[in-house]
Amino acid sequence: MSYLEVYWNGSREDNFTTGSREGKASANDAGYQRARQEAQVADAPGPDMVPLKLFYSEQRRDNFSTATAVGERDALAAGYRFVRIEGYVWPAPQPAAKGLVPLRLYWHEGRGDNFLTTCKEDEQAAKDAGYRLVRVEAFTRPVNHL
Repeated sequence: MSYLEVYWNGSREDNFTTGSREGKASANDAGYQRARQEAQVADAPGPDMVPLKLFYSEQRRDNFSTATAVGERDALAAGYRFVRIEGYVWPAPQPAAKGLVPLRLYWHEGRGDNFLTTCKEDEQAAKDAGYRLVRVEAFTRPVNHL
């Protein structure tokens, strides 16, 4: 298992959620600051798991992670390009995997920013900042928000 981490770039007003070594290095190279560990993601696919895919829009300068077919279609239709798989998550709650939490996608129209979270406090902060809930992207194991 790896940790899905959230990075923030204040000059871009962009959140970047990544679970891969490459993503974390890319975030640091692009001037993002690590905000927190968000959740756990599997490094390899397990039973009933799906990939959490990272897309990037050069025009919006936005990173967008999605685990749904709808999210992937939305990303491609908006001009995002596929970058890599960030880890593996479950598309629905799993009876055999206790304690899973939803990974929710939020969108901020003015910033052109996608944001993933599992944390109620971060959801409220996103709503207070003008983000709106788009959908549940997947289910994963939580971590303490450090």
